[in-house]
Amino acid sequence: MDLSAQQARAIALTSQGMASTISDKPDSDTFKRTLDSLGVIQIDAVNAVARSHLLVLRSRLGGTHQHLEKLLQQQTYKEHILAEYWGHEASFLPTADWPLYKWRMKRAADGEIWKGIRNFATEKPSYIKQILNELTKRGPSKASDFERGGPKSSWWGWSDSKLALEWLFWIGEITVTNRINFTRYYDLPQNIFPEKICTSEPEESTAQKTLILNAARYLGVATADDIVDYHRLPKKLAKLRLIELEEDRRLSKVTVEGWAEDAYILTKLDKTEHTIRTSLLSPFDPIVWFRPRAKRLFNFEYKLEIYRPKSKRLFGYYVMPFLHDNMLRARLDIKANRSINTLEILGSFSEPKLMNKLAMQALWRELKTLAEACGLTSISVSHNGDLAPALQKLAKSK
Repeated sequence: MDLSAQQARAIALTSQGMASTISDKPDSDTFKRTLDSLGVIQIDAVNAVARSHLLVLRSRLGGTHQHLEKLLQQQTYKEHILAEYWGHEASFLPTADWPLYKWRMKRAADGEIWKGIRNFATEKPSYIKQILNELTKRGPSKASDFERGGPKSSWWGWSDSKLALEWLFWIGEITVTNRINFTRYYDLPQNIFPEKICTSEPEESTAQKTLILNAARYLGVATADDIVDYHRLPKKLAKLRLIELEEDRRLSKVTVEGWAEDAYILTKLDKTEHTIRTSLLSPFDPIVWFRPRAKRLFNFEYKLEIYRPKSKRLFGYYVMPFLHDNMLRARLDIKANRSINTLEILGSFSEPKLMNKLAMQALWRELKTLAEACGLTSISVSHNGDLAPALQKLAKSK
């Protein structure tokens, strides 16, 4: 089977939930449908515009970030439809999928984890056991509840109690039961999840194949590297699983116009093309989080510049790609300045030959929608970037 580049983009975006109906006040049913199209939602602490997971949800559901936060809290920490774990980095993921990561928890317990936290676990097993015993007695607790003063660890500046809890979280002994002001509260899985979730333990190969099939569904059409990255699977092993799934005819290979590598699709893929919405995307949106895929799908070179010195940034601190008519047509450095109730456009840059009058009008409407979602009442546009004059003109004509 051969796909054009346009078909591949349409399939990918539809699979990612970008053709679903949006609402001013999405409900739990639409939230669950969106989750079913994403599988994992990356959690990131940067709050330049809003938390990344809220930006990802808004792109697919609509609504304000305040409403989406309440919906997410309800689904995750009250109804436990979602859980937190390391899916694609730190992530929200379906609680039903939590057992699919137990092989990762076992590997973590065997030492396949960040060096600093692994060394800590090796050096202080009795302390970690003490923290687990205390948490078992206390119930839901945050890291600071266990602190007794003393120096911080050199690893990320975390306290020993924070390191102990993160280790226990990695190996599945505890989970996150709540967040208050983005601070994690931990508890035992058996106090939160249904018994079948806690006792289910698929074979490693079965779990990995399921995650691969899920990733193929979420991505629509994807290379082996795209699929492996989605749940951060072990590369060599995952590619062997891909071959097995192809031999079982559960995945099929296709060629895509302009792609150097073969791609995979679900054998029973729905190729119906739908209208894709206009949106400004989080830097951690699954559409763009794997930068080689963004290049392959959209010819969009994208690098996160948050950790670069300001003088070395090409486009800015928090740069959001602009999706319109199935292409990434621009990128904007955006900040929600809540002290002056303004969405600040610090830089606005077009992709070559991809912006026109209609796209500019769509971009301005999306900026107004984003400002409303953030609860901001005005938009300011700096002179930085080739799109600045047109955006400033639109701002004056509002």
